[in-house]
Amino acid sequence: MNMEQFKVICVNDNARPKGFPIGCWITKGEQYTVSESKYLTRQRMSIGYKLAEIQIPEDCEYQFFLSNRFKACTEDDLKAEEAMNELLKEVDSLVY
Repeated sequence: MNMEQFKVICVNDNARPKGFPIGCWITKGEQYTVSESKYLTRQRMSIGYKLAEIQIPEDCEYQFFLSNRFKACTEDDLKAEEAMNELLKEVDSLVY
């Protein structure tokens, strides 16, 4: 499945598969960039995502994350997150 990269936000980081390196696992609420996707035959043709920010060792049994662990991140979402971060910086500068 070829495509351009796009942003997603993790909505489910539960149930890390046994043997999956802890340091390579996703975090709920974090934003990631999907660099590749494909149908995963072992997961009943579910769609899997490879993430640009996470380098999974080649000897790991798992190389993709199930797409249902993420939600699409729209341009509006990104702008809202950026605006919220700016507001938080302003609040921090006033409080501290």
